[in-house]
Amino acid sequence: MGSDKVVYVLYPMDSLENWITAAIAKYKTTIVVITGVDWDNDLTPWPAPGIPKGSPKFEGHGAFFQKELTETVIPDIERRMGFHTPPERTLVGVSLSGLFTLWQWAQSTFFRNIATLSGSFWYQGFVEWIGKQSFAGKTGRCFMLLGEAEPHSTNPVFATVGKCTEYIVGCLRRQHVSVSLKMVKGNHYQYPIERLEMALSNLLSDDMI
Repeated sequence: MGSDKVVYVLYPMDSLENWITAAIAKYKTTIVVITGVDWDNDLTPWPAPGIPKGSPKFEGHGAFFQKELTETVIPDIERRMGFHTPPERTLVGVSLSGLFTLWQWAQSTFFRNIATLSGSFWYQGFVEWIGKQSFAGKTGRCFMLLGEAEPHSTNPVFATVGKCTEYIVGCLRRQHVSVSLKMVKGNHYQYPIERLEMALSNLLSDDMI
């Protein structure tokens, strides 16, 4: 277990089971995967139309999930792991959990660092909301990653993700937030392990030997 750092990953566990043990040793930190999430509803910040057209609407239960995660789930995990004081926390999300990761970070200091892998920043109203937020005094780091094929989606809403991501990076940099954006090969969910490795290497680089 890392002495004072924990990485929380909002990602389906079945694709990480073989990776997590090696990653804990490699990065010398504790890694916890959060599962059992209602993906379309727990991770969305407010109600919005479903995408693609005809899909069920997003219910926007993000505030309830954030409260449960930060006030119940994670404190219980950390007590069980033997932390007597809060560790330095990093949150990693992909797709809608990447959207949630940035949304909660804009409002809270609970997680010091975040990584959003192919964050669903096309979500209705999200870039406008980010543009109104203050990130003054944010001392942690933000890592973003997007597949090169994603802005070429045949769905016109999904295809806006490149411009949305660039806009958000610009907002953060203008407020002197430490943020990096990497464009990588592939589409939305491809190469999950390689992308997680890239995120952890970026955010935990100061701790690497």
